[in-house]
Amino acid sequence: MNGLYQETDDIYPTPLVITPDTTRSNDFLASAHDPPLGTIHFEHVPTGVNVTDADVLLDRYRRLMAPHMPFVVIPSGINASNLAGSKPFLLKAIETVAFFHDTAIQQRMVKDLMQQVSERMLINGEKSLDLLQGMLVLGNWYNPHLFAPPSHTVLLHLTMALTHDLEIDRAPGFCEKVALMAASQAHGVPQPAKVVANDERRAVLGTFYLTSQILTSFRKIDTLHWSPWLTKCAEALTQAKEYESDLLLVQLAQSQRIMQEAMGTECDHAPVSFYAKSFLSDLDNIELASANGMLAIVLRLQQACTRTAIWERSFGNLASHTVKETDLRQRLDGMWHCMDAAKRYTDIYLELPVEHYPLVPFGVFAQFAYIFVVLVRASLIEMDGWDVKALRSFIDFSSLLEKASQRYDAVSTSRPDGLVLNNEAFAKWSAKTKWAKSFYDTKFLPVDPNAPTVNQPPPGCTTIEADETQESRRALPTPLQVPAEFSTDTFAFGDSMWDSLDNPAIFLGDIDSAFADIP
Repeated sequence: MNGLYQETDDIYPTPLVITPDTTRSNDFLASAHDPPLGTIHFEHVPTGVNVTDADVLLDRYRRLMAPHMPFVVIPSGINASNLAGSKPFLLKAIETVAFFHDTAIQQRMVKDLMQQVSERMLINGEKSLDLLQGMLVLGNWYNPHLFAPPSHTVLLHLTMALTHDLEIDRAPGFCEKVALMAASQAHGVPQPAKVVANDERRAVLGTFYLTSQILTSFRKIDTLHWSPWLTKCAEALTQAKEYESDLLLVQLAQSQRIMQEAMGTECDHAPVSFYAKSFLSDLDNIELASANGMLAIVLRLQQACTRTAIWERSFGNLASHTVKETDLRQRLDGMWHCMDAAKRYTDIYLELPVEHYPLVPFGVFAQFAYIFVVLVRASLIEMDGWDVKALRSFIDFSSLLEKASQRYDAVSTSRPDGLVLNNEAFAKWSAKTKWAKSFYDTKFLPVDPNAPTVNQPPPGCTTIEADETQESRRALPTPLQVPAEFSTDTFAFGDSMWDSLDNPAIFLGDIDSAFADIP
């Protein structure tokens, strides 16, 4: 594997254009030609993997995952040995997220990384770009339903704190150190001014993007505020054109900024459509990055999710019953635009190849959870002028959940990059999604009087078939009871969200409480 890389004294050679490798990214047996990963025993995980395995994992990350991470760029001339010498923590983070095929080992690797973060940041007070970039890579693929104990928000808060300690979350002129330098310079002691590197600009924009994505999906985390300094960082990267992936980076960050601003804006002083058109104008003005394959799907998901959030403001205050009939009629157009954008998101989401589920960032699934809540919230509204039946016909929620659970089930038999998966997380998600479908069908779909009951076999069913049917039904969870095995934090897809389906007020009012227990 080392032969694939050229050793060089220049650690940072010609910039890498981060685009999917069309010759290999769609060939999931490509890694069969690579040297196989050596057996990694649990007791060896904390000390790392050998050089050959590290090169394989780095190569896999570059081909399959790096296009989704424009906030951290790995130049093309760097192999695992080079990266271990310059940015060892970043390499460990890359090895960890690229080990997606074996959950048990990956959990140990994540635990080791979190221990390193704790020791290096909290005990040793380390402040380094290596640490920040590694935390961003880990945070982008950190699945809080997979790793126990869940530390997702802790990781993101530490990431924000590190950008502050590195003094890259604000313009250099606002840094205390720079102010002291200026004072020293005024007294005749020249001091070099702080120069912000493009890698630092990418990192601070990445920190905003990851934290904002969790905020808008689950309403539970603080985030960096979009400031004029972040705008300057985006403009500097756009003008420099150092990497093609920088345009993707700016598009993701700007789209997320618009989504966060739209969700935080109170639409009390003008019709909702005025606010929506303003945000949509900003969204349409973003320069779009060219992308193919999976990356194009992720960008379309981001756009559809942002449009859903913009139009979701049309549903504001409906639960308080203070909305006048004329105001409701003015909102109907926006409410339907929201449903149309949400349906567009679900259609795109179902285009996502099952074998890519372990490869895409967790934010994709976080966005799906947000869209899920928006659809449930809209389907629970019962008031004159809002046709719930038309909505349920427009978006077949039961069918959507069924397709989602089937796709989660199919992940275990997929072969991403030719690898056999030992990952039960998606099977757990499937079981919970099936429970949600059962709940929804029981509570909202009309009951067919001719449909067989639990104790009544379908017409024409033999005695043996009837026994098998009843036995299979006993194996399913009852719709109004959450299976105990799904209530653990390890595999919870937002336990409080599922539990609160029986309380429409949560969705019609403040949905923050619907996610109170999400890590």
